[in-house]
Amino acid sequence: MSIEIFPHSLVRYAGMNHQVFDSFKLEESNGILQKHQRMDRAKSKLKTLICDALFDLISAQTDDELRQQLINLKRQVFNDKTISQQKITAIQHLFSASLAIDFQDYIKLIQQIDTFQTANTTNFNFMLLEQRRKILVLATDQALQNGLLLSSPVLLEQLPEYLKKEPASFRQKELRIEFSLLRYLTRMCFKTSPFSTFTYTGIMQLTANSAAFSALSEKVVKNSLRLNNALFEYLKSILIHHPVMNELLIIKLNKTVVIQGDKMQFLVNFNNIEAFQQLPASGLQLLIFHYLKNSCHSVSVKTLADNLSDAVEEADFSTIKRYLLKLAAAGLLELGMETSGIDPHWDTKLLKFFTDQDSNEPAVSQIIYLFKQLKQYQSAYLLGDTAKRKLILTYAENTVADVFKKLQTEAGLPAGVVKAEETKVSGAPEIFETTNFTPYHFSGRQLFYEDCYTPDLEVLEATPVNKFAEKADQLLNHLIPLDLLKNEKEKMSRFFLEYYPVTARVKAIDFYQSYYFHIKKPEKENAANKISLAVEPGDWEKKVSQKLAGLIAHRPAVLNLENDFFADLTPLDQPVSKNQYSRGLFVQFYQGGDHGSLFGVINSVLPGMGKVSGRFLPLFTPAITADFVHYNNRLYPEILKAELNDASSFNANIHPPLLGLELALPGGNKSYTEEKQIPVNELSVSYDPESGSLKLSDQHQEIFTYDLCLESFYNRSNLYQLLTHFNPDVKLSLQPFINLVDGCYVASEEEQEHEIESLPRITYRETVVLRRRTWRVKTTFIPVQQSSETAYAYFIRLNAWRCQHGIPASVFLFLRKRSFFIKQKIQTKDKKDGFADDYKPQFIAFEQPLLIEMFKRLLTRAGDYLIFEEVLPVIGSDASGQRGPVKEYLLQWYKY
Repeated sequence: MSIEIFPHSLVRYAGMNHQVFDSFKLEESNGILQKHQRMDRAKSKLKTLICDALFDLISAQTDDELRQQLINLKRQVFNDKTISQQKITAIQHLFSASLAIDFQDYIKLIQQIDTFQTANTTNFNFMLLEQRRKILVLATDQALQNGLLLSSPVLLEQLPEYLKKEPASFRQKELRIEFSLLRYLTRMCFKTSPFSTFTYTGIMQLTANSAAFSALSEKVVKNSLRLNNALFEYLKSILIHHPVMNELLIIKLNKTVVIQGDKMQFLVNFNNIEAFQQLPASGLQLLIFHYLKNSCHSVSVKTLADNLSDAVEEADFSTIKRYLLKLAAAGLLELGMETSGIDPHWDTKLLKFFTDQDSNEPAVSQIIYLFKQLKQYQSAYLLGDTAKRKLILTYAENTVADVFKKLQTEAGLPAGVVKAEETKVSGAPEIFETTNFTPYHFSGRQLFYEDCYTPDLEVLEATPVNKFAEKADQLLNHLIPLDLLKNEKEKMSRFFLEYYPVTARVKAIDFYQSYYFHIKKPEKENAANKISLAVEPGDWEKKVSQKLAGLIAHRPAVLNLENDFFADLTPLDQPVSKNQYSRGLFVQFYQGGDHGSLFGVINSVLPGMGKVSGRFLPLFTPAITADFVHYNNRLYPEILKAELNDASSFNANIHPPLLGLELALPGGNKSYTEEKQIPVNELSVSYDPESGSLKLSDQHQEIFTYDLCLESFYNRSNLYQLLTHFNPDVKLSLQPFINLVDGCYVASEEEQEHEIESLPRITYRETVVLRRRTWRVKTTFIPVQQSSETAYAYFIRLNAWRCQHGIPASVFLFLRKRSFFIKQKIQTKDKKDGFADDYKPQFIAFEQPLLIEMFKRLLTRAGDYLIFEEVLPVIGSDASGQRGPVKEYLLQWYKY
C-alpha cells in the first residue's frame, strides 16, 4: 500500500531574507581573482626564464665581482624582492637580447601587479568600511534585537556604544561585537534552526495546482510568548515545604507501588534519577495505600490528613501531615497541582487551581497575583519594542523574585539569590528524597521563551512531493538493517530468555529492575571507566562496503545510488512490508535537472507521528492536532498505543496529547487526564516467539509505547528509555550509511592523513540527497593571514587556495562536526574541546570580505579538522526555488 503524506507539514523559515548579504560580495571578485592568477602565472613564467638565463650567465662568468652581482640579482628575482634599476643598468651589457626583453617585461609586469594590488587594496578597504557601516544598520533591526534580548543580553547591552562608533576607528572590542553580530545575522539569513525568535514556523499544505512552488508573497509573522515551565517546578518545590500551602497540594500514590510480603516496593523518580525503594507494608502507610488506591477523586494533603487523624487514635492532624510529607519525600506519595509543566496550558490551569481554592490565605493571593501579573507582562511584551520589552523583563524578574522570596521565607527555605550561571548541577543526594530544594533566582530572560510563526500557508504541488516522499520512504526501507534500536531490542530479548522461562509474563517494573542491574548498570560503569568493546561491522555493512568499492574507483563528486544497488542487500525476513509506520524528514526542496524535477536535501530523519511538530501545534488551529490524533490512531487500531512521559520538564517537550492514552511513570509530568493513563505497574513483559521480540501487555492486550517528545530519549530516565523499545518502529539515521561511504573514500591510514579530502554528494535515485558534497580539511593546511599581509592579499590568497581545491565560494563551515567520519587515533589528544556551539553550521561566503574577517576568527577556535559542506539548495538561484527566505519542511507520512 502506498504511503499517505500528513496534510499539514511544518515549515521552518529563516528569520531574515538572505538577500541582505548580496551587497557584501566583492564586485567582480571572480574577475579580480582570475586576473591575479593570470598575472601570477605570467610572473612565474618570466621568473623561470630570467633565473635560467642568469644561471647560464653566472656559470660562464669569470669576473668574480660580476658573478656576485648576477647571483644577487638572481636571488632578488627568485625571492620576489624589489630590484634596483641602477644594479640592472650596471650589468645589463651582459644580457642577451632575449634576457633584456624578459627583464623589461618582468619589471613592467611587476609595476602592473603593484598598481593593480594597490588599487584593489584601496577598494577592498573601502568596501570593508562600507560593509561595516551596513552591519551597523542591520544591528538596529527590531527582530534581531528582540532575539538578542532573550538569547544574548550581554551583546544587546554592548550595541548602543558600538552603534556610535565609526568603523574606521574600530578596535578589538568593536571587532568582537561585529563577529558576534555576524554570527547571529548569518544564522537569521541562512539557517532554519533552531526554533526561536531568529526563525519562524508555518504550515505547508499540498495542492493539485500545477505551480511547483507557492507564490513568494511576504508572509505575516506573529509572536507567541510562553512562560518557562521551570517556574512551575520551582513553585511546586517551594510549596511542598510551605506550612500552609502544602495542605492544598493534591496527593497521589506512586503508580509503581506493590505489596510483596510485608514490604511495599516502588520505583522513585526525582529529576529523572531513579531508585528502587521499599517500606514496611504495615501501620499508617498501609492505611494510606488502601485509602488512595480506592479513592475515585483527587485528594488534597489537608483532606487526607483530616480523614486519617479521625481514623487513627492518638494521632493529630499535624502529626499525620508531617508523616504524609515524609512519605512524599521517600517517593511513596506524589504531590502536585492537578497539572504538569509539559501541559501546553499549564499556567492557565495552575491559576485556576489556586483560584478554585477560594482561600483567604495570603500565599494563595500572592501566587494568583504573580501569574495574573505575568500574563499582563506577556501581553505587553508582545506589543512592545526592544526597549519596552527589556523594561518588562526587569519588572517580571523583580515580581517573581519578590513573590518567591516571601514564599521561601514563610516555608523556612533559603531566600534564593543563586544566579543561573552560578548554579551547578549536582548528582543524586546522599539520601534519596524527592522534595530536595535548591534556591534559585530567575533572570528576566529565563522567565519567557518566544516563538515566531506565520498563520499564512505555504503551498506546494502534491505530485512531485509525493514522488519524492515515496523515494525517501523506499530508501529508508533499504536502510532498516541499520536500525539504531535493533541491537538493544535483541539484547533485551536475549536477556529475557536467559533470565526467565520462555512462556513467562513478568511485571514490567521487575523486568526493568533486573535488566538495569544485570545489563545497563555494568554498561554505564564500563563507559564511565572508558572501557569500550570494538564493534565489528555486520554482514550487511560489509556487503555494502564491497559494492561501494566498485562504484567509487574514480572518486566521483556525486555518488548516485539506484534501487538496484540495494536489491540483493535486503534481508529476506525484513518485516517492513507488513508493518505499519509513520516517518518524517527535515528536508529542503529545490528544482533541478533537465526537466525541473523536485530535489530534496534530507537534513534529518525523524520518527513521525507528530514528534517535533507537537511542540508547535498550540501556535496553530486545533484541527491540526485533531488530525494528528486521527492519523496516529489509525496505526495498529487493534493495539493500545500510549505516549511516554517521565520527570523531565524540558520546555521543548510541551505538546498536546497525540494519542489516546498515556503511560503513567513514577514522578512523571503527565499531560493526559486520569482516565487516559495506564499505570506502569499493571503492565507485563513477555516473549513473542512469532516476532522473536518482547512485547508489553496490559492484562491480555498488547501495548505500543511511543516517545513523542522533542528531547532526545538518551536524556530521559532509564525506565523511559527501556519502554521506548516496545513498538515495532525502527529508528533510522542516514549517518551510519554515510559513514560507510566515507569509510570507502578514506579507508587507508594514508588517506586518513590527507590534508584535504573531498567526499561526494550522495543521492538516491537522483533526486533524494542524503549528504551534501563535503570537504574535510586539516586546520593546519588552511592559509592564515601573516602579520605583514594585508586583508586584501589574504583574501586573494585564501580564494586562490579554495579554487585550487574545488571548494565552492559559499559553504557551511563546521568547526567540530559530531557525526563526521574521522578515526580517533589521528586526532590530537590534547586539543581543546572548543565552544558549546562549535558543532553548528556557520555560513561562509569566501567572496564576501567581511565574512572572511569572521572566518579568520573562527579558524582560531577550530579543532584538528574543519568540515566544509556545499550550500544546497543553492541560495539565490531562481532555479532552486530559493528566491524567498531559506526554508525547510518537516514532511511526515504514514503507511497503514
